[in-house]
Amino acid sequence: MEDYDKLMVGDQSTDGRIIIADKDRLCYLVKSGSKGSFSIRTISKQLLGEFIDYYRKNPNKKAEDARVELKELSDIDKYEYGYNATLTAMAKMVLDPKNELIRKGNPAESSRAENHLLKTTGLQQIYYGAPGTGKSKTIKDLTFGESVIRTTFHPDSDYASFVGTYKPITEEVTLRDCYGKKVIDEETNEVVKEERIAYKFIPQAFLEAYVEAWKKLGSSKKQYLIIEEINRGNCAQIFGDLFQLLDRNEYGFSDYPIVADKDMQKYLEKEFAGREITNKDEINQLYGEANMVNLIMKGERLVLPSNLYIWATMNTSDQSLFPIDSAFKRRWDWK
Repeated sequence: MEDYDKLMVGDQSTDGRIIIADKDRLCYLVKSGSKGSFSIRTISKQLLGEFIDYYRKNPNKKAEDARVELKELSDIDKYEYGYNATLTAMAKMVLDPKNELIRKGNPAESSRAENHLLKTTGLQQIYYGAPGTGKSKTIKDLTFGESVIRTTFHPDSDYASFVGTYKPITEEVTLRDCYGKKVIDEETNEVVKEERIAYKFIPQAFLEAYVEAWKKLGSSKKQYLIIEEINRGNCAQIFGDLFQLLDRNEYGFSDYPIVADKDMQKYLEKEFAGREITNKDEINQLYGEANMVNLIMKGERLVLPSNLYIWATMNTSDQSLFPIDSAFKRRWDWK
């Protein structure tokens, strides 16, 4: 984890003037106090990183020194350097947490939460509006540089095309004679190959994102599943029993695990073979089961991990769209 990303929501300076109100991939939302009043400031993590590096090399310098020496060296908007006192305080909270940082709860427990089970928001969002209002562009900008899997719903979309199913594929196999022996080409003396039709489980957008998210869990990396035109398909038909997984707890994991079907189970067990989840004990505790993570890695249970973000766009103008029921709607944040 980068130094500039180590502050957590709720952290505050020892003098009580700086409180971390919120954070995202790029910025902190900081409540800053002065002379009995508070203001809300947005502080870029990149800029905080500059101040952290500066004070690591110059621990005795003052805020004004940092402002003067750094303002000519960065491409970041210069107005942010007007927050040099706030940035200085935040940098010292990172560099000297023992004396400069107050973190609620037991320090060891807080450290564990930072590395593993963070409280997570914004996991499921629907950006809605009329055509051409920038819904897709907004998502594209917000997920720039992240791992993204994108799909588009339409009237013919169904569970199989969203999750996965067995499909016929061609594969190259060795040609054998009626006795089971390999057929050898007399001219080239090479084994003769032929293409045959076989059936194989082929994952689609949801399962691809699901697998990638679990593989990234513990690395602070996010996985995005973007659904364009979510109301052009029949969501009840497309999501099926996955609908249950959309209820998430405060740490971002599904509240209610579901049982995977046998075909999906075989595929997931193969994909997760040999993989270890570093914070499996904390995840197991969420479900009161000692082996929940093992069941997930074997493909027997489905649980959305905390780093899987499902964002969608919705067109609110056209008439030829499928209605979305209230039970489905309440599981999303609307933008």
